[in-house]
Amino acid sequence: MFQSREIYIQTTSPVHNLNFWTKFLVFLLLFPLMSFLAKPLFLLLLAIVLVFAIFISRIGFGKFWRLARLYIITSVIGIIILSFIFLSGEIIGRIFSGFLLSFRFMLLISSGIFFASITNPIEIPMGFMQARFPHKYGVTLMISLRMMALLTVKIQKVIDAQKARGASFRFSFKNALNLMNRLAALFVPILHFTLETAIQLSDTLISRGYNPRGKITYRPFKLSILDYLFFMGSLFIIIITIFAY
Repeated sequence: MFQSREIYIQTTSPVHNLNFWTKFLVFLLLFPLMSFLAKPLFLLLLAIVLVFAIFISRIGFGKFWRLARLYIITSVIGIIILSFIFLSGEIIGRIFSGFLLSFRFMLLISSGIFFASITNPIEIPMGFMQARFPHKYGVTLMISLRMMALLTVKIQKVIDAQKARGASFRFSFKNALNLMNRLAALFVPILHFTLETAIQLSDTLISRGYNPRGKITYRPFKLSILDYLFFMGSLFIIIITIFAY
């Protein structure tokens, strides 16, 4: 029914075989927390750790960059511009603060995308059920992750359609107001697509007999030695980061 670009990359690697809660706690909670608590020198250590995790995941740096570049480039440029405009002090200091803050956000975004690329969406409701959470929350999160890629493709299609009609989305101080109006015009078709997709997903779940209040069987909760090593290593790094802050 839907044609989308999957964020999850199916392959066999030690990172893919980790328990869902290990990946969730390390790459979606602890790693972003460390990115904002760490001093500039420790940010390089976190970047090395993330690069090593991507390497052993066998995803490929080129494929990971294609998944993350849209989010990273826009956030980095936006943060640097906002820091240059709103921060006080000398120009060099404002630019440095902007680069530092954008680097923190780059680590945060990369860790979130990396989590999505190594986590099969079916693991999400399974993990929530193993932790005794209602499975309806896990299904909601699973659908949200799958919608990220679908929404990205749709936004790009809408932008391409507007460009074919002669619209320009290049930023400059002269056409800043016109650019804001064009970006606002993208909101209506994207909102319509989002609502239409939500209705289709709801109808699909109902037609397949899904009951958010029903019971579902699931596998027992298990942790491997690798899960303990990843989790303990992350705790060790965050303890160092906090005490060195």
